[in-house]
Amino acid sequence: MTHLFSTLCLCWAIMLTLPVQGQQTTPATSLAIAQYEHITLVATNGGNAILDYGQGREEEKLQAKKEPVTERQIDAAAVRKLQSAMLALDYLSSRGWECLGISSRQKSSGSTTSGSFDIYSSTEYLLRRRKQ
Repeated sequence: MTHLFSTLCLCWAIMLTLPVQGQQTTPATSLAIAQYEHITLVATNGGNAILDYGQGREEEKLQAKKEPVTERQIDAAAVRKLQSAMLALDYLSSRGWECLGISSRQKSSGSTTSGSFDIYSSTEYLLRRRKQ
């Protein structure tokens, strides 16, 4: 009787560890982690906009070396030609970029003799898209 009871307990334990029919088990390491690339669109004084890839204007350095034209260079040139942050955001959105956040900075300088001030403003848009 105890042998039958032990066998039933063992079978029950094995059944509890088996996956339910139709259930797929995948190791945690095989889950895909979303990979993104990031850029910053920098608009100065509400007008001119440039792309910052975080590498010191890489597209200009490559252009000086006469390297083949890359997607980054094409996007950077298109944004410079648009001369508007909103148009640049529309363009980048059509290329798969999404805006994550916005930050603004202002710097004022003036002369004490004339009382006039030059205001410099910069707005930065942090953008990302999935890596392809």
